[in-house]
Amino acid sequence: MPGMIRKVKNLLRCALFTGLLAAGLWNRTLIAQGQSSETLHITHRLLNVPINRGAEARPFQIALDGRVEREFPLQLADEKIDYWVSIDVSELKGQTVTLSGPVTQAVLKRIYQADEVHDAAQLYKESGRPAFHFTVKSGWNNDANGPIYYNGKYRLFWQSFPYGTKTDFGFMQWDYAVSSDLVHWHEMPTALLPDKLGAVWSGTSLVDHENVAGFGKDALVIFYTAFDRTTHKQVQCIAYSTDGGASFQRYVGNPVLDTGAEVGSKDTRDPKVFWYEPGKHWVMVLFEKDGMSFFRSMDLKKWTRTSHVAGFHECPDLFELPVDGNSEHRKWVLHGASANYMIGSFDGEKFTPETPMLRYAEGKNQHGDDVLYAAESFVNMPDGRRVQMGWGRIDAQDMPFTQMMLFPTEFRLATTSAGVRLLASPVKEIALLHGAQHQWKDVSADAANRQLAAFARKPLHVKFNAQLKEDEPLKITYGDQLLTTIAAKDTRGGQAAVEVLIDRGVAEVFVDGGERYILADLSANTGSHALGLSAGKLKQLDVYEMKSMWEKQ
Repeated sequence: MPGMIRKVKNLLRCALFTGLLAAGLWNRTLIAQGQSSETLHITHRLLNVPINRGAEARPFQIALDGRVEREFPLQLADEKIDYWVSIDVSELKGQTVTLSGPVTQAVLKRIYQADEVHDAAQLYKESGRPAFHFTVKSGWNNDANGPIYYNGKYRLFWQSFPYGTKTDFGFMQWDYAVSSDLVHWHEMPTALLPDKLGAVWSGTSLVDHENVAGFGKDALVIFYTAFDRTTHKQVQCIAYSTDGGASFQRYVGNPVLDTGAEVGSKDTRDPKVFWYEPGKHWVMVLFEKDGMSFFRSMDLKKWTRTSHVAGFHECPDLFELPVDGNSEHRKWVLHGASANYMIGSFDGEKFTPETPMLRYAEGKNQHGDDVLYAAESFVNMPDGRRVQMGWGRIDAQDMPFTQMMLFPTEFRLATTSAGVRLLASPVKEIALLHGAQHQWKDVSADAANRQLAAFARKPLHVKFNAQLKEDEPLKITYGDQLLTTIAAKDTRGGQAAVEVLIDRGVAEVFVDGGERYILADLSANTGSHALGLSAGKLKQLDVYEMKSMWEKQ
C-alpha cells in the first residue's frame, strides 16, 4: 500500500466517514442534508458521474432489494462540472436498484447510464494524458497488483479508486487490464469490489496448475488484503477465476490468514505468493509490522509461519535471477514497496541476506516521496524474463485521472564496480511504440541540444553514448528541471550509455544498462519542454518519436 504519511491522512478521513455510520450519525446527516434516491434498471455497463473538485466527498449507496450492494464517497457536482468518472456496474446488469445520496433529486439525476465513458471521443487524447505510460480511464490508481502472463495475455491489476482523483483507501477495489505485448493495454471490467471483509488492498496472482486449492485446474488465483475501514483490521483473502480471467469469485473460507493479534499490529498486508519448486510447496511473503514474514502451504489455504526479515516496508516481491546471465550462479532478490532490496539466498522458508539494503531506483516527486512505489514483477512469463511495473506517484494536472504506471522494465543481476546489483532497463517491446527515428553521429552537446529542441513537448525515447571529461559532468535537463548528473568517475572510462524516456508528466533515465535508474516528476514543469545536455561529446544520438499506446484501443 502507499506511503504511510499519505495513508494516515486518508485513514483518518476514512475513520471519520465510517465512524458516522457506526454511530448511527451518517443516516441523520443524510436526512439533514436532504437524502434523495433514484430507481434505476441497470441496462448499461457504466454509471457516468459528474465531479466537482471542490465539493465535499459525500456517501452514496446502491441498494438491491433493500440490501446495500455498493457504497462509496463522491464529490458529486451540483453546479460546476470539472470532470466525469465512470463506475462499473456490470455485475448489476438486468437488476433494478436504488441509488441514493445526500443531494437533491435534480443533482442525483445528473448521474446517467452508458456503455462508454462520458465524452468517449476524447478518451486517451487528453492534453495531460501520458502517451506510453499506463493510466486509468478516470479516477485514481496506486499499487500494481498481481501482474501475470496467463492464457496468452499479460494481465495487470491495480488498486483503484474510480470515484475521483481525491482517493480514500477505505473504498479501494482491484481494476484490471490486459495486453498482448506489454505496451498496449485494454481495460477490463472490475475484477474485485469491496465485500463484508473490507476494501481490496494489494496482493498477487498465480496459476494453480495442479488444482491444489480445489478451484479448478489452471485456475487464476488472486491473493489480496481485505481492509476493514472501521476497525482497520487487515486479513489475507483469496479470489479465483475459472473462466480464463473474465470474472472472479471469492473463496467462501476467507480470510485464509489473520495474523494481527499474533504479531501485535494491524499492519499485516500485501501477500506475495509463488510456487517454490525445490520444496514442492507454496510460499507467501507478507508485510507485517516491521518487515517481511514468510509462510508455507501445500494447498494455498492453510499457512505455516517460517521466518521474518525486518527492515522492509509494504508490497514485497521475491524472485531468483542468474548473475551475469549464468544459470549456474543464481541469487534471490527481496524488495519492498519502494526501490529498496537485498540480494541473498532462499531455502523455501527463510531468506538470508548477503548484502546490506540497496536501491535500484532514485527520484522524488513533488511531495518528496519516491516516484517509484509498489512495483511488482510479472509471473508465469513465457520467456523467463523478470519484468516489473510500478506505481508512478505523479499527480496529473486538471485531468479526470491521476497517477500512472511506470514503463515496464526488465530486471537482471549483473556484476558492477560496486558488486552484484539489480539493474532495470526498458523492455524490448518499447520498439513497438517507436515512430519516426532520427540519428546523428559525433555531435557535441550544444549541437545535440539544437536537434533536441525540435522535439519539445513530444513523447520521446532518446538513446545516446557520451564521452565525458573528468572535470565536466554531464547534466541532463528537461527545460530548467535537472533530471540527473553523470560524472566521468562513475562511468567506465568516461563512457556513458544513456536512455531517456520523456512522456507527459514523467521522465525515466537509464544509465549503462540500468546501473542507475532515475525517475523524475515533470508534472509541474512550466519552463522549456525540451531535453537538454550540458557537456560531453556524443558518439551517436538516436531520437524516437513515440506513438500513443492507446492507438490499438
